[in-house]
Amino acid sequence: MGVGYFLVNYSKKEVISFSHIGASTARELAGNPVSAAMTTWYMLHHAGDTVAFLSDTYDEWCFPEGTRDEVSNYRDVTDDVVKSLIDAEILVDLGVAWADDDEPDKIYIRALKNVWMKF
Repeated sequence: MGVGYFLVNYSKKEVISFSHIGASTARELAGNPVSAAMTTWYMLHHAGDTVAFLSDTYDEWCFPEGTRDEVSNYRDVTDDVVKSLIDAEILVDLGVAWADDDEPDKIYIRALKNVWMKF
């Protein structure tokens, strides 16, 4: 498995973890129409904020103060961004694409589709 990434908004103390989206590596985040829409939408609505991708593997910290440990206290806005995109009629929620047999309420992938993708 490759290096996974999450999007951190240092200015707002928010994070998009991409949990339950089915994308985390650089290729997946760029190539998956749902995660690409999420990132673009979030960046457009937070212009001027200090925002960066951080990996789940390396100890990079590109912000002026603080530490990576503080990100665990940031508000995860993944579901809020998805809801906003559904409300804007960019994404559609088709339920659950996959769920773990032992912990289906915790370990699952959402069946989200970007309505702009017609093929």
